[in-house]
Amino acid sequence: MGKPELYIQSHCINAEGPVWDDRTQTLYFIDVEAGRIFSYKDGQLTRWDAGEKIGCAVLRENGGMLAGLQSGIYEVDFPDGWKKLLTDPEADLPGNRFNDGKVDPRGRFLAGTLTMAAPPGEKGPMAALYRLDKKEKEWEAVKVVDKVGLANGLAWSADGKSLFFVDTDRGTVTRYDYDPETGAVGRGEAVIRVPAEMGHPDGMTIDEEGKLWIALWGGCAVTRWDPETGEMLERHEVPALCVSSCCFGGPDMDTLFITTASEQTDLEKYPLAGSVFRMKTSVRGAKSVRAAY
Repeated sequence: MGKPELYIQSHCINAEGPVWDDRTQTLYFIDVEAGRIFSYKDGQLTRWDAGEKIGCAVLRENGGMLAGLQSGIYEVDFPDGWKKLLTDPEADLPGNRFNDGKVDPRGRFLAGTLTMAAPPGEKGPMAALYRLDKKEKEWEAVKVVDKVGLANGLAWSADGKSLFFVDTDRGTVTRYDYDPETGAVGRGEAVIRVPAEMGHPDGMTIDEEGKLWIALWGGCAVTRWDPETGEMLERHEVPALCVSSCCFGGPDMDTLFITTASEQTDLEKYPLAGSVFRMKTSVRGAKSVRAAY
């Protein structure tokens, strides 16, 4: 087991959503606040400006990417520079935007939202988790979890029958029954509760042993948890206050790539905040799946 080391000094406001392309050995990630998608391979960093805040971006089987932007879910031709709106399920909630998203083992894209500014008089959670469906030429974002505080990390069990989902506002990871054939989400149960003094659970991935790796925003760490017991098994210090997400990659799928933010941070104390780090682990992790649409 190694320790987190600097991989890309990217100077992001909020680097997020790492995706490893095992076919080309390329790392993709985003900067939420700057509205940018990046790719990094062989020391070469490529970027594309989305023109608005971005919550997530995933690869597609037929090329290009799907991205959850502030104004909806888009088809993106990265890095050539065009985008096309597919659907905006929260057009009636202009204070909401898309946040974290990921592709399930069968190639479906799921993405959640957060509330930046609630309408006057509204109380309670207003975000949600959506599944992107395509029927012939029509796109639809189907709400699969509602009354979410702040949608974040996603991961699936090896058999695809359990969906793990982070609600950062609640400090929880909930395990939902998941139908891998249809993408239907069933009963949910909170299986991990992160104490507030440890930081806030953010992005997440899963390893071959079924353990969850969770980035802690405000916690200077990436952590490994057992969803069966709710116990934290490992904690790895990262030289950044706000650790935002992680994914597995590398030739042997045993390298953990870790994204961080420079916002809400004393940069004199954490000069590398906003960079991407990597760490060799003792386990292999889940691959980043491409969207099948």
